[in-house]
Amino acid sequence: MVDMKMRTRIFYLLIVCVLLGNVQVGYANTLLQKRWFFFQEAYQALLKEDLKTYEQKLTQLSDYPIAHYLRYFYLKSHLGKEAPKTIQSFLNQYQKSPIAPLLRQAWLKHLAKKRDWKTFLEVYTPQTDTVLQCYYIRTLLPKGKNEHLIGPLLEQAKKLWLVGKSQPRECDRVFNYLYRNKLITKSLRWQRIRIAMQKGNLGLARFLARGLSYTDRQLVRHWRLMHRSPARGLKRFKHPDTPIARDIVLDGLRQLAKKDAKNAYNYWKDYQKRYAFNWKAKMKVFRYIALKSADQKLPEAARWLEEVDKSLVNEKVIHAKLQIVLAQQDWQAVTKLIRSLPVAEQKKHQWLYWQARAVEEMENNPGKAELLFRQLSKNQDYYGFLAADRLGIPYSFQSEPLKVSEKSKAQLLEKYAGLLRARELYFVGLPAFARQEWQAVLPFLTKEELKAAVAQAHQWGWHDRAITTLAKVQNGNALKIYFPVPFYDTVLTHAEHQLLDFAYVYAVIRQESLFQTDAISSSGALGLMQLMPGTALEVARKQRIRLKNLEDDLFVPDVNIRLGTAYLRQMLNRFHNNYLLATTAYNAGPSRAKRWKKKYGCLSPDIWVELIPLEQTRKYVKHVMNYSPLFEYQMVGHKQVKPMPLDVIQMEGCSS
Repeated sequence: MVDMKMRTRIFYLLIVCVLLGNVQVGYANTLLQKRWFFFQEAYQALLKEDLKTYEQKLTQLSDYPIAHYLRYFYLKSHLGKEAPKTIQSFLNQYQKSPIAPLLRQAWLKHLAKKRDWKTFLEVYTPQTDTVLQCYYIRTLLPKGKNEHLIGPLLEQAKKLWLVGKSQPRECDRVFNYLYRNKLITKSLRWQRIRIAMQKGNLGLARFLARGLSYTDRQLVRHWRLMHRSPARGLKRFKHPDTPIARDIVLDGLRQLAKKDAKNAYNYWKDYQKRYAFNWKAKMKVFRYIALKSADQKLPEAARWLEEVDKSLVNEKVIHAKLQIVLAQQDWQAVTKLIRSLPVAEQKKHQWLYWQARAVEEMENNPGKAELLFRQLSKNQDYYGFLAADRLGIPYSFQSEPLKVSEKSKAQLLEKYAGLLRARELYFVGLPAFARQEWQAVLPFLTKEELKAAVAQAHQWGWHDRAITTLAKVQNGNALKIYFPVPFYDTVLTHAEHQLLDFAYVYAVIRQESLFQTDAISSSGALGLMQLMPGTALEVARKQRIRLKNLEDDLFVPDVNIRLGTAYLRQMLNRFHNNYLLATTAYNAGPSRAKRWKKKYGCLSPDIWVELIPLEQTRKYVKHVMNYSPLFEYQMVGHKQVKPMPLDVIQMEGCSS
């Protein structure tokens, strides 16, 4: 059957689209009432297996641009009942549609389950799904058919085998064929062991070692020991100099550096005398040790970072150097670091700001620092706002409308049917399918057409597509599009209830999800404010909020924002209403925020943010702080915008 969880989401998202304030009334009165609800009724009938009503509604939608999606849902849930020629006919007719590969994949899995290999081979096209690839290969290889395909099939099989994880059991027969025919050489086996060890998959490495000689099996055993207990492994490792032995040592040095960079450095110096590492590998592992020494606040870190070869100096190395000198408040070293950068790099706002801060702290020339800050304060970004705060002047905002005519927007939809389908899919509550249609068209649009697409998406209330597509146009002053205010009543109600600044709540939502109601992160966070299910349950219990179905409820904006703002309030209460620490805790967890507060709490807020160890959290905090005034500007105007919520972090024992 069709995914049952989709039922609730489609119904709710449909209602959301009806209620969105920026949907054109005329459009809503026609298509919403006549087509969107017909689509929903047909879908609901299909879920109930009421095929008579389904077909009836489908007939009424015969000229609807996305009617074939209903047919797709039907075929996907009735693969065992429909004739192959019917399914193939659909695939042929809609071969350029994003749903064609999805239906073919589902069909191939159905045929494999039935063991209908004849039809499977007839309808198979190259797949990214590992299981389907293995089914295809194993169906052809053992029979010895299609001799011209054997070579490419064997190469494909080797690629599937040569990964750092265990593949699905459906691939066992293919891999056994490779083993039986002695196609897995010693070199290939070692290559996969290397990949497995890089991925930290020690169990797979041990399994692969079974096909090696006793000496090689011992090497793999040493490697696994080195990975688990690097200090012990590096102390005991005595193997002669070979490429594999070098790989083992380098891995051990990296693993040890994670916890003890000083010890790793000492072993690195020693092993260079015993093993002929190539220059690049040697320098890369040294750079890794130097970066970890900076994380661990070793006194040698600054010197080691300076010794990193210039060709391998990257953004991480430069920022590690900045963090060291800022933590020491060594402003002379800050200036020296900035001057060592390429001229183009020095002109970036981050470095202009720290150059001005260094001048402010070192030189008895307030006019020079003020001039630098004033120049930077013209920018409406994090460092521009910081500069304005240093001067105590209002922020500079440059807001320009995106100029697109109604004619251009209409022509765009006439020219690109995919965008028309994307619009309808979005409005009927199928945003994932809508995004596929949208993304399929983008590569073919000119710059002017991209602008028209942005304007259309914004007008429809489809803010995540409007924002991401606008970035391709590089129009940073279209603030109404970059910083929209959907769900206004909901945000305002829950922000006021939790005594939160509404612009701050909007800033968190934008950073978390770009207003994508169905957003799901790689870690499993859900919805507008990207709540982890466990966190959501805990907050709901404390707030006495009853949840019917946790996963579905978190895609409902009102529920998600209610829980998200309550969690923000918890973080603010925990950190004495300090927005900077609460924002850090919302992203990285309260324990990390507490630890970083203890380390750097005596430093000024701008330095504190720059010293956040996790790059992802550091960028997150900067964005939220920067977005808050921009949302406030959208809603209350220039004169009433408050400074960024970069609260002073005061620790006991700090000198004033």
